[in-house]
Amino acid sequence: MKLISKNKKFILTFLIALSFLQVSGCSQAKFIKRTQIIMGTFVTIIADASPQAVKEAFNEIKRVDLLMSRFNPDSEVSLLNQRGEAKVSPETREVIQRAIEFSKITNGAFDITCGPICNLWQKAGKEDKMPTKNELSYVVSLVGYHNIIINGNRIKFSKKGMQITLGGIAKGYAVDKAIQVLREEGVTRALVNAGGDMYCLGEGLKDESLREKIQQFFFGRKSKERKWEVGIQDPRKRNKIIGVIKVKDKGVATSGDYQRYVKIQGKRFSHIVNPATGLTVQNNPMSVTIIASDATTADALATGVFVLGSKRGVELINKLSGVEGMIVSEGEKITCSKGWSRYQN
Repeated sequence: MKLISKNKKFILTFLIALSFLQVSGCSQAKFIKRTQIIMGTFVTIIADASPQAVKEAFNEIKRVDLLMSRFNPDSEVSLLNQRGEAKVSPETREVIQRAIEFSKITNGAFDITCGPICNLWQKAGKEDKMPTKNELSYVVSLVGYHNIIINGNRIKFSKKGMQITLGGIAKGYAVDKAIQVLREEGVTRALVNAGGDMYCLGEGLKDESLREKIQQFFFGRKSKERKWEVGIQDPRKRNKIIGVIKVKDKGVATSGDYQRYVKIQGKRFSHIVNPATGLTVQNNPMSVTIIASDATTADALATGVFVLGSKRGVELINKLSGVEGMIVSEGEKITCSKGWSRYQN
């Protein structure tokens, strides 16, 4: 699961994990592009839409953040963590329920009850001191998605000291909610990107390639449908793209160890923790990219697969319907699911 930093310097230097987006051609003038900092990251919306529709989409993301941010002391998640029991909105309940489903799917590799582990590593980073075995043992004892009790909109923890963090799923959910707003406004082409968690709605902006134009001229064929082109960043080389995928009406998310991290005694520790051990996931894998039917699914599975590792991670992806993934490990080793290649053409 993910540690989230509120450090201003971190926010300014954060680069979107899926950083490469081709936006070109005469059709670009019809599109609005806006960026805001929400949920501790850069959120960009590119849409064939009115300014008001884009504004409403941003407002929906802000609304989700106000409900689910554990850094906002007045959010529903913070109140739940403080009290151990609270009545929440249908949206927060939905995200918690879906998180539990992903916990079951990943056999606990994704677990929102790892809040105490995240808190411990954040404290360790501030004090520049490694957590002790006793500290790790204690916070791990508080982890367990099966200890979340849901009764209507009332959520309760069965163990004192439990806390949840929705950092591995809330951004994807916020993206999906923004897309829902745009759809309700009649928008058919848009991209919403929240720090690497994104949804690509409808056709992209890229013009026909020269090859397609020549082919159409000589053979009378129609050009292929446009898709959003998303580049996947090399986890160890900041300005290098290791692959480009082409998607339409899909959610895409990347979890990586190269942008967000805790530094202790000069050593970097990944922001993603293993709920079973309390330790951070180091070096293998370095990044996981998931393509799914929605951004919520992509976001949660990218985190869960990162914890599982390349072998077990790709085995899980191959079992899931409508999900594909690419895992990058040390030595630039790339492992892809069975159907990944169809998004590269």
